[in-house]
Amino acid sequence: MLRYLSFRTLLIIGFALVALTPSAALVQLRYGLAGLTIQAQQQQEQASAWSNASQQTQEQALHLERASRQLLILPETTFFNAAHSANAKLEAAQQIFMHEPLLKESSESIRQLLVQIASNTRQHKAQVNRLFSQLNEQLKNQDQLIELQLAKQRLQWLEGVRSKQKQVDMLAILSPIAALSMAIIMAVMFSWPIARLKLKITQLAQGQRGQDWQLSGPADLQGLAKSLAELDLRLVQLEAQKAQFFRHVSHELKTPLAVIHEASALLQEEVLGSLNTQQKEISAMVQSNVQTLRQRVDALLAHDAGRWLSAELVIAPLLLEPFLAQRLQQWRLLLAKKSLRITLSGLASPSYADHAKLGIILDNLLVNAIRFSPAHSEITIRYGQDGPQSWLEIQDQGPGVNSEDTESIFEPFHCGPAPKGEPAGSGIGLTMARSFAQLMHGDVELIPSSTGACFRLHWQLAQGHL
Repeated sequence: MLRYLSFRTLLIIGFALVALTPSAALVQLRYGLAGLTIQAQQQQEQASAWSNASQQTQEQALHLERASRQLLILPETTFFNAAHSANAKLEAAQQIFMHEPLLKESSESIRQLLVQIASNTRQHKAQVNRLFSQLNEQLKNQDQLIELQLAKQRLQWLEGVRSKQKQVDMLAILSPIAALSMAIIMAVMFSWPIARLKLKITQLAQGQRGQDWQLSGPADLQGLAKSLAELDLRLVQLEAQKAQFFRHVSHELKTPLAVIHEASALLQEEVLGSLNTQQKEISAMVQSNVQTLRQRVDALLAHDAGRWLSAELVIAPLLLEPFLAQRLQQWRLLLAKKSLRITLSGLASPSYADHAKLGIILDNLLVNAIRFSPAHSEITIRYGQDGPQSWLEIQDQGPGVNSEDTESIFEPFHCGPAPKGEPAGSGIGLTMARSFAQLMHGDVELIPSSTGACFRLHWQLAQGHL
């Protein structure tokens, strides 16, 4: 479903969900409080009505009792009408209590007593006193029942208020939790595909081609992944074309250079006839420059092939000490020719590396150290590990590197002063060494040294790295 939604849409949905959760609770709380307000108003009106009815009942009961007693003494029509009127008003006042179950029974009892009083107004005084005594008792009970009913209603209203207070407290606690949870969910939904895409872009920058760019996430990321997949395919095609181009260049350059080299060699060896001094100098100049050109073409082709055709890392377990011993064995004749000593120091744990690329790096660093080391001097090789990082340093006792060349020596085709009696280098070796080190998540650096030049190589690869 995410692939149909953009980042903007998802952000709007996320903010809406974060805002709607407490908003819905607040709306519900608002209606609940409005209901409590209406209930309080209704209870107040009911209490006022009951109070008026109770007061009117008490007043009419007094009028009824006074008229009834006067009627016993003097049976006149005026007293009879007054008693009848008070009885009717008292009965009317009791009508309001007939709709309340708790008060209905009490009101019916009072109305029955009123009927008995109305039918006994001309009877014996003791009978009337007994009936009015019962009426007063019923009125007192009714007042108590009214108070109980009003207290019950107030208690129910207070319980409703407390319930709403609990809802407010719960909302105050749950709203930030819900908002934070929603924010975390949305952040994960956004960051996870972005992190995957970032990893794939990093791998693409490191030279890995033909990756699977299928990605779950918003439509924007889907489109970006599709564009990167097209870029990846285009890079694969370009590198294939580049490889084919360099194969042609290799043939087209090296073949005529070989012919020129052989021809100049024939001239130098005077196979076609003797040469004068100037001709010999010119022939030697041509042969020297042809040799230099061949070296630089070979280095250029090797460097470019190393960068573009062999960018894939082949990771394998590495035991550094046996690996160093093997590489040094290949350079034993050159070391012996200058009577150079190799000093090894350090402790390396088993690690991982691309053996071919690590070998090229070491060969370039060792060749430079041998070329610039004076005869009968020493080359020091130190190695070790810092956590997951493996490192190695090669230090010679030569003239060192000028401070202004500290970084430029890693640039392609930058050639510093050559050792006395040796031709200039190709200017590719250190560039290739650094490129391969960076492919292995490391680098080659020139570090300060009291004598000679000291190059430090470090890399970091783990099992299963692609």
